[in-house]
Amino acid sequence: MIGLVLGLAVLVAVVSVGIRRWQRRRTEQRRPGATIHRPVAVSRFDEIDAALCGRSCRCGGLLVVNGETSRAVGERRFRIVRLVCNQCERDELTYFDVTAVFH
Repeated sequence: MIGLVLGLAVLVAVVSVGIRRWQRRRTEQRRPGATIHRPVAVSRFDEIDAALCGRSCRCGGLLVVNGETSRAVGERRFRIVRLVCNQCERDELTYFDVTAVFH
């Protein structure tokens, strides 16, 4: 009987952690710039630096720029910035729509 209760408690804990991770991932994917379909629109390149300044990781560490690249999709131009946490080393990409810079 005790084994059944402990097994049920472990199952509830695992499901709870899974739900929290899913919710966090979903929230992160909805933030502006999280995907190429939700880029942050900028009209000058220095706006990219301003948008990234002081960004923090969910662990509390500081996200620092680790690389940049460009991508064109049709008429639109994007700048993709790779950020890495200085504590947990988690990385993420942030997408910027820089089409207005070239017009």
